[in-house]
Amino acid sequence: MKKEANLKDLIKFINEYVGNSGGAVFEVLAQSDKGILDVDIMKKTGLDEQEVRRVLYELQALGIASYRRDRSPEDGRFLYYWFIDSGRLNQILIQRKKAVVNKLKERLEYESKNTFFTCPRDGTRLTFDEALENDFKCPKCEGELVAEDNSGVKEFLRSMIAKLEEEIANEERKIAAPS
Repeated sequence: MKKEANLKDLIKFINEYVGNSGGAVFEVLAQSDKGILDVDIMKKTGLDEQEVRRVLYELQALGIASYRRDRSPEDGRFLYYWFIDSGRLNQILIQRKKAVVNKLKERLEYESKNTFFTCPRDGTRLTFDEALENDFKCPKCEGELVAEDNSGVKEFLRSMIAKLEEEIANEERKIAAPS
């Protein structure tokens, strides 16, 4: 079950970077142990040659896919067998998680360094300085601004940071551990 969830997360990640056809190509690559020709990927996904090659090159640029080049015994042409570079894939995902942790830390610092005021009517949120500039009135509806307790937001950010840092540490240990 966890492996299926991880695969879905990977496909979502790839779709964000490469487009929806990226997930389809990735799934085909994930099912191949020895590598697969681009023509076979086209047959399995229903995508045209140009789209499959575009996705393969983008996956290669991300470091997710690699290829092995062989010669065809019939005519001597080069054949390219594409496969997922699983070791590199784990490193890329760890890098992405680290980037998210850094963004969360920046947000936590912003939340910690500022006092916020919100409008009870429309939810407009302002820092103390912004609220002061507006005489503690909402710039949209002129309603009275109320001091906000953002301790829940800060606690949520701390828990997300801790969870991701633990995941990163566990994944780095798995990569570093000899097989």
